[in-house]
Amino acid sequence: MALERNIKNVMVLLSSSNKNNHIQVVVGVLKNSSNEVLLSTRTHKTDFPDHLEFPGGKKESDETPRMTLKRELKEELGISIKDIRPMESYIYQYDGFGVELHPFLIKSYNGDPIANEKEQLVWVDLQDLSKVKIIPGSKTIVETLTNRFSKERS
Repeated sequence: MALERNIKNVMVLLSSSNKNNHIQVVVGVLKNSSNEVLLSTRTHKTDFPDHLEFPGGKKESDETPRMTLKRELKEELGISIKDIRPMESYIYQYDGFGVELHPFLIKSYNGDPIANEKEQLVWVDLQDLSKVKIIPGSKTIVETLTNRFSKERS
């Protein structure tokens, strides 16, 4: 019994320490009435400069993922989010580091998205989303959205 409890404690310790080694990143999926989602370029970034990405960013230690999303989208796009729905979080392993992604569907927001950073904003039709060159960590989000869109159309 004591051995079983110790093994469980070690497993919990290992899983929580592995989680702490990942960069916590939030991702916002904005969809407009034309069934397009908002992406931005990465031309001014050193990694994957020829790829697109969903808006979002790194979570600060004192923030919840929702707080981070609100802050990031205000900074990046100049919008205030009102109604959001969490998608399933997951871990993506790049060479040398891992990220834990916390994607959210943005159901409603105030303001018109504008590029407040050096990147350009691009609206991509949901049915074309799987054809764009997106940052590798976000491919799971694209698959989820594509599957959801396919089910809605059937």
